[in-house]
Amino acid sequence: MRRIFAIFGISLIVLFGLAFSVLNADPVVLDLFFDEVEVAISVAMVAALIIGAGLGVLASLGAIWRKGREIQRLRRQVGYAERQLQALRRTPLSSRTGSD
Repeated sequence: MRRIFAIFGISLIVLFGLAFSVLNADPVVLDLFFDEVEVAISVAMVAALIIGAGLGVLASLGAIWRKGREIQRLRRQVGYAERQLQALRRTPLSSRTGSD
C-alpha cells in the first residue's frame, strides 16, 4: 500500500513539473557575466532552485559537523559511564559503603 502511495506521489510531482514546464516555456536571457544564454524560464527557475538548495546544504555543513563531533563526544562519555557502572556493580556492597 505504501508503494502505491509513493508511486502516486511521484507521478503527481512529475505531472506538476511537466505542467510547470509547459506553462513557463517562454525564453529568457540569462547574463552570466562572461556569456549570455537563452533558456526557458522554467529551466532557469529549476536551476535557481537547485543552486539555492546546494548553497543551503553547504551553509549548514558546519553545524552538521559540529553536531556529529558532539554526538561522538557524548557517546564516549556514555561508554565511560557504562564501564564505571559495570565496575561498581562488580564490587561487593560492603566495600562501597565504607562501614564494616
